[in-house]
Amino acid sequence: MPDSNDYLILAERDYKTCLLAEKEFPDEYAITAAAYHMQQAIEKVLKGLILIYGETPEFTHNIAKLRVHLSKLGMELPEELEDISDTLTAWESNLRYDPFINFSEKKYAVAKNIYCELFESLKHEISLIKPVE
Repeated sequence: MPDSNDYLILAERDYKTCLLAEKEFPDEYAITAAAYHMQQAIEKVLKGLILIYGETPEFTHNIAKLRVHLSKLGMELPEELEDISDTLTAWESNLRYDPFINFSEKKYAVAKNIYCELFESLKHEISLIKPVE
């Protein structure tokens, strides 16, 4: 299983894929690629944070389940994450079979902000455990 630092690196790679895909918007395939990788980036950051709290993340792509797990551990999460958890999960699960999704630029922008906030939280928590060289 990856450790929290592995999840940080993997999340960053997914996020960079989003940024590359954005350059091709409004192409439908670029939008679906960006949406899929945004979900993946957030999922990996959430799993990395669960590991930081000393627990093993569930083997799931369901953002709501991961969010609830972290909430039960006492982590404060962005309020907007609850609002778009179902959308993020749909981006992951539905895009494997249907390349044409109902895409909201507003929700995508919110997801980017959530990712950046969570990424910084995970990076900070890792730095407390493992000093930066």
